[in-house]
Amino acid sequence: MGKWRKRVRIGCLSTFVLFIILSQIVSGCVSFSMSDKKVAKYYADAAYVPESQFYEVDGYEMHYKYLDLQNDASLVFIHGTPGSWDAFASYFKDSTLYNKANLASPDRPGFGKSSYGKPIRSLEEQSRLLKPMLEAIPAPRILVGHSLGGPMVARMAMDYPELVDGIIMLAPALDPALEPDEDWFRVPMRWPVIGAIAPKIFRISNEELIFLDEELELMLPLWEEVKIPSVVIQGGKDKLVHPGNAAFADSMLVNAPKDIVFLEEQNHFLPWNEYSLIKKKIFELLDELKKEK
Repeated sequence: MGKWRKRVRIGCLSTFVLFIILSQIVSGCVSFSMSDKKVAKYYADAAYVPESQFYEVDGYEMHYKYLDLQNDASLVFIHGTPGSWDAFASYFKDSTLYNKANLASPDRPGFGKSSYGKPIRSLEEQSRLLKPMLEAIPAPRILVGHSLGGPMVARMAMDYPELVDGIIMLAPALDPALEPDEDWFRVPMRWPVIGAIAPKIFRISNEELIFLDEELELMLPLWEEVKIPSVVIQGGKDKLVHPGNAAFADSMLVNAPKDIVFLEEQNHFLPWNEYSLIKKKIFELLDELKKEK
C-alpha cells in the first residue's frame, strides 16, 4: 500500500510539473489575436483595409474593426471563446461582401483590444457593451456569431430588437442542458496557484465558460421575443458544441422566421469550412431585408 501511495504521489507531481512546463510554452507560443504588424501584412494586398474603432462604456474600453464603404447595410461578425475580431479577417477581403454591406467585427469584452484580461461573465452586460457599435453602423444589421458568439448575437437580438434585423448562428452553444460538466478543471483554473501558471487567454475564456450554463438559463424566457429572420448552421460531428443545439434552436425560435441547417459530416469550425454556405445565407438575408425597406 505504501509503494502504491508513493507511485501516486510521484505521478501527481510529475503531472503537475508537466502542466507547468506546457502552460509556460503555450503562454509564449499561442495567440488568439493577430498583432498589428501581422494585420498590416495580411491586408497588404487588399483593396480596402478595416480600421480600428474605439469607444468606452462606463470606463470599459471596447474595440472593433470596421470597413465602411458607405453601404446601406451592415454585417457584424462576433467571435467565440477564446478569440478576437480576426477570426473573421478573411471576410473583410471579400469584395462580394463589402460591396453589399459595411463590415464590422468586435473584440468581445475581455479579448483583443477590448479591455484585455477583464472578461465579462454576463451575456446581457456584454450585449450592453456592444450596443454602441450597432448604433454607429447603418441598418439593416445582420449579426453572425460563431460558437459563444452564437448566444451573443441571440442575446443582442433579445435586448435590442430595434438594432438587430437578422442573425446567423454558427455552431452556437444555446441549450444550458447541453453544456458539459467541466467544473473538474474549470474551478481549479480560478485558484490563485493554478491561475498564475495557466495561459492568460485560457483564464479569460474560463471566466466566461464556467458561468455559461447560468447565462443560457437566463435567456430561456426571452427566446419568444426573437422575431427576426434567424439562421442556425450546426455540424453533426462538432466535438466542442453539442450538435443537439440545432434542435434546441428550432424549438425555441417559435416567433422567428427560421432556417435550421444541419450538416451531418461537419465539425465546429464552420466560419472557415463552410464559407460559401455562410455567404449564401448572408446574401439571402440581405436580399430579404432590403426588399422590406
